[in-house]
Amino acid sequence: MKKIINFLKSKYFLLFALAVFNLLVAFYVIKLQQWSSDSETYLKAMQYLHGANLAEIPYNRLLTTPFMLYSASLASWFTGNFYGGMLAINLIFYFLITYVFYQLAFAIYRNETVATLSSILFLANYSMYNYGITYNADMGGWFFFVLGSFFAVKYFYDNNNKNFFYLAILSSSVGVLFKEYGALGLISLIMLILFSAFPYKRKIEEVLKASLFFSIIPALYYIYFYLKFNYSYFDWYFFNLNVHAQSYSLILLIKILGWVYLAGWPIFIFGLWQEKKYFDKSRVIILTALLPASLAFLAWPALTQRIAFIFVPWLALISGYGLSKIKNIYIVSAILIMYILINFSITPFLIKFINLPF
Repeated sequence: MKKIINFLKSKYFLLFALAVFNLLVAFYVIKLQQWSSDSETYLKAMQYLHGANLAEIPYNRLLTTPFMLYSASLASWFTGNFYGGMLAINLIFYFLITYVFYQLAFAIYRNETVATLSSILFLANYSMYNYGITYNADMGGWFFFVLGSFFAVKYFYDNNNKNFFYLAILSSSVGVLFKEYGALGLISLIMLILFSAFPYKRKIEEVLKASLFFSIIPALYYIYFYLKFNYSYFDWYFFNLNVHAQSYSLILLIKILGWVYLAGWPIFIFGLWQEKKYFDKSRVIILTALLPASLAFLAWPALTQRIAFIFVPWLALISGYGLSKIKNIYIVSAILIMYILINFSITPFLIKFINLPF
């Protein structure tokens, strides 16, 4: 009983309660549309894996998300259908990413308040529940991105513990086959190695080693896939480049960035000010090293909110630090409530109003 009471008083219960609240609002208040234009391609890919004779095989899904497809297919034995299996896997990753992001924030700031506030901002973001808890594969990629970055930060602080080094690589190598975002943890690891105090020779050796070990699993799969289907990631990338490149513009980028963190931008700006005011060299090095992976969405020719969401974890970290410097709990609570209300009400309306691509 004492353990239960302690859990109810802990920050984990608060985050778990918010995670459940998100789901209840998304499913029963907003009535989230779980299906998207991409969902059908995932369904067809799972049907193909189970022997269906399709007129058009979704090679892109089979190539980029095999682990998600197999996981969802396995879960479908319990849910009764493929869509249910995909939703079940996304729900598992949804709760896991809540915990892992808290650990990432705590590893960087060494402060429970900052970690809790950052996690609330991350978890209550509109894109988290609107694009993650659907019949798509994004949530798995987001999870492994955060997990790989967490292990990379742990290695930066404790570079004698090689376990964190290999766990960051493994998370990225496995994660990329759930969704491409999963590979971004490797970028975090490489940048933190380059920003470390290691001798130059050690930096080069570890970057090469990390890149080599990371590539083993996906490279073997991609080679096998190309030999079997004559289809590679280059085909998928250039297809998107031809279809979406003409719509890529500065105006669209501003819109996407504006709405992906709509109510959080003022908090983030305040957080930057606090970071400058309470400058910590080690923390700034880490945040700077994590930024390139967070901006990797700019390299993809199709600019959407779902893809740009990988920037939100970085924004939430700094925003949470800013909120932690406000000593009045009522002001902080009011800001968080306003942030959540805007994400649940105003943001969906504005996105539809300005016709943003998802």
